[in-house]
Amino acid sequence: MLTAKQITENLHLFGDHVLHCFVYISHGIHDDGNNLVLQYACALLNSGGGVLQMNNVQHQSVQSKDLDMWWSGMECNFANILSGDDICNYFDFIGNFDDPQLYLFVKSAEHLCTLDYHCRLPTETATHDVSYRSVVKLLTRAGECGSLSDLPAIPSEYAFRRTEDQLKQEGKQIQFKHLTSQSLSSKSVPEKIQHTVTRYISAFANHEGGHIYFGIEDSKAMVMGEILSPRDQEKTARSVEKKMKSFIWCDTSQKVQRGKHWDIKFFLVKECWPERRVIVVVSVCRFPGGVFTSCPESFHVDSKGDVQAFTFQQWKDAHLAEIRDKPQLHARFFKVPVCSPQSRLVFGLPHTVQSIKNKVLKCMTGFSLQPKHVLDKIQNPAIKTSIKNILSTFSDEPHLAVDVHSFGIGLDLPSSVDSVLDVLVLSPHYGLHLITMTTKSSSDSSVLKHCCSVAKTIKMKLVHHGGCTERFGIHIHVVNINNSLALENFQLELDKTIFPVTYSNGEHILEKILSCLVVAVSAYKPHEAATKQEEYYFLLTCDQFELLWNYQFTKELWVHGPPGSGKTVSCLLMIKHLVQQGCRKQEVLYIAENDLLCAYIRSFDLCQVISRRELMTDAQDPSILQSKYEDVRNVFVDEAQNFKDRDGDWYSLANHLSNQKAENMSTSSSGYFWVFMDYAQKVHKFKAGLPGLIGKNNFMLSEISRNSKEIFEYASKFMQASDSKTPATQGNVCLTDVPKLGHDYSTGKDVSIIKCSQSAVKDTLIKVLEEFTSNGVKLQDMAILMGKKKDAETMHDMLITDLYKQDSTSTGKADVVTVDTVRRFSGLDRPVVIGLDPRINEEHADMDKFIVNLVTRAKDGLVIITTSDSLLKKLKD
Repeated sequence: MLTAKQITENLHLFGDHVLHCFVYISHGIHDDGNNLVLQYACALLNSGGGVLQMNNVQHQSVQSKDLDMWWSGMECNFANILSGDDICNYFDFIGNFDDPQLYLFVKSAEHLCTLDYHCRLPTETATHDVSYRSVVKLLTRAGECGSLSDLPAIPSEYAFRRTEDQLKQEGKQIQFKHLTSQSLSSKSVPEKIQHTVTRYISAFANHEGGHIYFGIEDSKAMVMGEILSPRDQEKTARSVEKKMKSFIWCDTSQKVQRGKHWDIKFFLVKECWPERRVIVVVSVCRFPGGVFTSCPESFHVDSKGDVQAFTFQQWKDAHLAEIRDKPQLHARFFKVPVCSPQSRLVFGLPHTVQSIKNKVLKCMTGFSLQPKHVLDKIQNPAIKTSIKNILSTFSDEPHLAVDVHSFGIGLDLPSSVDSVLDVLVLSPHYGLHLITMTTKSSSDSSVLKHCCSVAKTIKMKLVHHGGCTERFGIHIHVVNINNSLALENFQLELDKTIFPVTYSNGEHILEKILSCLVVAVSAYKPHEAATKQEEYYFLLTCDQFELLWNYQFTKELWVHGPPGSGKTVSCLLMIKHLVQQGCRKQEVLYIAENDLLCAYIRSFDLCQVISRRELMTDAQDPSILQSKYEDVRNVFVDEAQNFKDRDGDWYSLANHLSNQKAENMSTSSSGYFWVFMDYAQKVHKFKAGLPGLIGKNNFMLSEISRNSKEIFEYASKFMQASDSKTPATQGNVCLTDVPKLGHDYSTGKDVSIIKCSQSAVKDTLIKVLEEFTSNGVKLQDMAILMGKKKDAETMHDMLITDLYKQDSTSTGKADVVTVDTVRRFSGLDRPVVIGLDPRINEEHADMDKFIVNLVTRAKDGLVIITTSDSLLKKLKD
C-alpha cells in the first residue's frame, strides 16, 4: 500500500499541481483553518486535479480518533462542494495520524465546483442554498424583470396582536420575521433587518419575487411590529438600499431601481401605544439571470501554480461554458462530450476520434516515436541512439510515444534550451510518463522544473481541452542522455509506485486518455467563432490530421483534395503551427489566385498574403522583389489549379523564395513549400504553370464535411465527369481516393434547377431570395455566383438597393449578399448558393468543372437558375 512517506520521497516526480498547507487535526471540523483545505481541494477539482500536501502540525501529539473525526467532517464538506456526488470517485486520502505529511489526491470534477454560491431560493417557510443544477438554471434564465405590481397585495393597516386576513400563512412569496423579540442580540433593529433581508432578497428575486414582513411573528402570523423610531426608520431604509447595491444582479443590462425592482415600506401598527411599532415590508420582483448576495466562493490554480478565487464574471463564464451549444451544427457534426470545468465546446464528425486512433495516433510495439521524422531535427547520431535506447524500455508492449512540441500539442507548452526532447508515453502497463531528455544533469533544478511544467500543461490540456476526467497522473523523468547509467536509472524510476491504487493503468483507461488526447490535439477554432461568446472548436478530419501530423516535417508537399475536404483549413493551420514554432510574419508567404480568399487569410494576420498576379507584377522589378520578399522562408500556395502561367513562371519563383535562405546561407535547411490544389476544379483550359506530379511528395484529402448529402451527391456526378478529363490523376496512386462524405446530414431538399427567360432572370432571383429569407436564411448567408465578372457586377448593381431595403438586420449594403463569379469565390462557401445563369467560354473553360466549382460552394441550399435549354438538360441529366 502506498504510504505518505513514499509520496514525500517521490514528490518531485509528480507532473501535477502540488499544493501545500498546514492542518491541525485535533481542533475539530469547525476550525477556520480547515477552510484552506476546502479552498485548495476546490481549486484542484476545478483545475484538472492534483495533490494536496498537508503538513500535519500535531503529528506527535494526536491520536487516531482525532484524524478520524477531523477527516469525517472534511468529507461532509467535500460532498457539499461536489453537490452531493460520491466523494470516493474524486478523493484519495493517504496518511496516518502520526505522519508528518498527509496527502490528498484530487481528480478533476465534471463541472465547476463552488464552496458557497451565496445564492438562495425560497421554500414555503424559509430559504435554502442553491445547488449546482439550480444555479445553472438561474444563470440561463432569460426574460424581462417581473413587476412589483404582480406581487401579492400589501395590507395598508395593521392592528397590534391581530392576524390580518391577507397574511395568515407564509409561502414562496411571503415570509414573516419578528426581530424586536430577539433581545439576546446586541444588534439594533435596523442592523438586524439589514442582515436578515439578505437571504430573502436573493431567494425571492431568483423565484417569482415576494415580500418580507418584519414585525409579524410566524407561529400565528400575529402582528407585533418592530420598535422603530422615525430616525431608525430612515436608517433602516438607507441600510437596506445600501445592501441592495452590494448584491450581484446577474443580468447586468438591468439597472436595479427602488420603486421598480424593489421597495421598502413602513406601516404604523395601531393599538400599541405608548411604543412606536412599525411593520417593515421589503419587496423585490422576479429578476432574471440569478441574484447573489456576494461573489460565489470558487477557486482555481493559475498558471503560476497559485490558488486564486474566481471573479464573478470568470465564475459565470465557466458555468455557462459547460452548457453552451450550437444546435444548428448537430445535423452535420456531433458534440464531443468534453465534460470538465473550463471545458471547450467541440464538434466533429462521428467517426473522427476512432479513425485517428486507428490510423495515426495508434499504440504499437517496438520503437514508435511520433510524429514520423521527429528525430530528423537532431543532428547528433549518438543522441539519437540514446533516445532510442531509452524509449526501447516500452517496446515490448503496445504504447504511444509522442514529441509534445509537435503540431497540436505544443501550443502554450513551456520551452527550454536545456531540453533535447520532451516525450509523452502512454502505456497500459506503466501509465503516463513525461520524459525530458537533456544533456544536463538529471538533478538540475531548472530542467526538472521545466519537465514538471510541461507535464502539468499537458494534463490540463487532456482535462480541459480533451475532456479527460479519469483518475490519472503523469510521472515525470529527467534523463541525461550523456550518462552511461541513464537507462538503468530510468528503469528504476519507471518501476516506482507513486500514485494511489485507484490511479490504475490498463488498456481501458489508456483508450479513454488517448481519445481525449486526440480531441485536445486535433481541435481548432474556426474563423466564425472568433468572439469569446461564440467560441467553439471543430475536430480536424482524419485526413487533415494525418496530413498535419505525419507531414509536419516534410518541406515540399503537394496536397490534393476535392472541394470541401479542408485544404484551406489545413494550409492555415500549418501556417499557424510555424508561427507558434517561432516563425515571424515576414517569413511566411501565402499565395492564391482568388482575391477574396486572400482577404480571408489576411484577416488572421499570421503571414504575408498576396495574389499570384501581384507576385508576378512585383517580380518584374528586382528591387521590389528583394525588399518585399527578402525575409520569406516558407511559401504556401492555395487553390493552385486556378493559377495561370501567362504572366510568368510563378511556380519557380515561389519555390525559389522557399529556398532563398538556404541558398544564401549555403545550408540544406530549406523552408516549407506546400501547394494545395484540386485538378477536378481546374475550370480554365490554360496551363496552370504546375510541373508534373512525378517525383513530388503527394497527399490526398478525400473526406468532405462541407456539403449536405443532396449537394454532395449532385456534385459527385460532375466530379466523376471532370475526373475522366484530368490526365494528371492517371497512374498516380495518391490521387485515386474517391471523395467521400463524412456525415449523413440531409436537408430533405433536392438541388433546385429553374429555367426562365432572359428577361425574367432578375424577378426569378428575387423570388428565390424571398423564399429563403422567409424560411429564416439571412441574406449575408447567401452567395449569388455567375460565370463572368461583368455579369456579376451588373447584377450586383441591380440588386443591392432592393436587397438592402428588404434586410432590416443589415448594417450596410456591403454585407447584404455576395454577388460574384464562381472563379473569384473559389475556396469559400455559404450556407446557400444561387448559381445565376451560368455561362462560360467553352473554348477556354470546362463546363463540368465549372459546375463542380459552383455547386460545392453551397453547404445546405443550392439553386441554379438558367436561361439555356442545353445547360438545363446537362444539369438535370
